[in-house]
Amino acid sequence: MASQKLTKTFVESLQAGEKDIVVWDAELKGFGVKITPKGRKVFVVQYRPKGYKGAAKKYTIGVFGTWTVQRARDRAREVLVDGSQGHDVGALEQAERMKINSDKIADVAAQFLEKYASQNRTVDETQRIFSNDIIPKIGKKSVHAITKNELINIVEDVNLRGAPIMANRTLATLRKFFNWCVSRAIIDKSPADGIAAVVKERSRDRVLSDSEVQKIYHAAEKIGYPFGDIVQLLFLTAQRRDEVAQMKWSELNLAAGVWSIPALRVKNGKAHDVHLSLCAMSILSRLSPILMNDGETSDFVFTTTGKTACSGFSRAKKTLDELSGVNDWRLHDIRRTVATAMSKLQVPIHVTEAILNHKSGQISGVAAVYQKHQFLDERKDALNKWSNHLCGLLA
Repeated sequence: MASQKLTKTFVESLQAGEKDIVVWDAELKGFGVKITPKGRKVFVVQYRPKGYKGAAKKYTIGVFGTWTVQRARDRAREVLVDGSQGHDVGALEQAERMKINSDKIADVAAQFLEKYASQNRTVDETQRIFSNDIIPKIGKKSVHAITKNELINIVEDVNLRGAPIMANRTLATLRKFFNWCVSRAIIDKSPADGIAAVVKERSRDRVLSDSEVQKIYHAAEKIGYPFGDIVQLLFLTAQRRDEVAQMKWSELNLAAGVWSIPALRVKNGKAHDVHLSLCAMSILSRLSPILMNDGETSDFVFTTTGKTACSGFSRAKKTLDELSGVNDWRLHDIRRTVATAMSKLQVPIHVTEAILNHKSGQISGVAAVYQKHQFLDERKDALNKWSNHLCGLLA
């Protein structure tokens, strides 16, 4: 078959034959899609590493549906560029796969957690889900033998504990894990495909009242370090829970009153500077780095071990509820509460969104592309105004 620019519509229209059929892309030489006799469509790329004298090698990118045409074409381009520099991507990935000494879920999951999930800001939750709900049930089984029904049972067991939202999180973790296995050519198809979420999640709109803010903040004072201080800083900075909990001394410039969160720790991948009001500074200034057993100081501001940041908020949240008398709320509601309060304080919405490190809905289109102003002075004024308002509530 002659080469043809591969598009979603074109690939969908391709029909299986009696043997494998490969259609090459007219846009990128070496990139194509293979259709098996069973109708499976797989993106491939032919490449010849620099200095390699043999026949062209074929690298399997992934299955159509899991991979879009454009994403597969971009990956093919990466493989070709690496090949031109003398790197044999296929051989390297095969060597990596060989490091997995068995195909048991527990062993493959260990690789997943090390190579993929460790780069994700939700790694702690992912590890807990594997430890509590996945490994005990299917950890000893081969990754090639897992059925969709087994995964449905895992998710349903979590739901039966009265935790439908956590059941959704478990399903999301299973999807990520098995999609990763597909992307690494460990398996051909994810058994998690087509499993529906347990519940349809609604966006929360809970905003704490002034009275509730006062009660929760004072309860946090009673709890103290580390969880109480974290909650107070959630109120004073309006940042995300894990961003505050994983704060590092190396990110703080207390002399300038600025906390710089690196891109790796931010949900949208955009590095973010947070102004620290006098109240926020007073909390941080009374803390000092924890000395570990090896004589080194921990870089984590909030830690119980020195080696890892604080996690596992459920017990602290329960104590906070008991001390404050406020129920039916989540820590993330603090962020929404601060944003709502800033609106009442007449802080412009684009400034509030900059504080939250959201992409602004007020500046869009071409203007958004060229709008590089970070509103640093306006953000500082807004957080100081909110801090003064909060101190007035607490008086």
